[in-house]
Amino acid sequence: MASKFAYRYRKPVASVGVGVRTSATEDDASAPTITAGSGAPSAAEANGSLYMRTDASNGDDALYARIGGAWVALKGETA
Repeated sequence: MASKFAYRYRKPVASVGVGVRTSATEDDASAPTITAGSGAPSAAEANGSLYMRTDASNGDDALYARIGGAWVALKGETA
């Protein structure tokens, strides 16, 4: 029989991305996530979430943060 820990955290551990909780009782939907993928982010994630774009052409569109309910590209330095 699986432990309580394994049962409770099976879904977050098996899914793509990482959820960041401020407490053990925080709801999954309100926890910021760290995910990656191709194309600009479009999922409705919690504020504070980070998205790493795998097909970015330069540093200006490689990392996005969810701020105020919208995805914002964090401008980087290009060489």
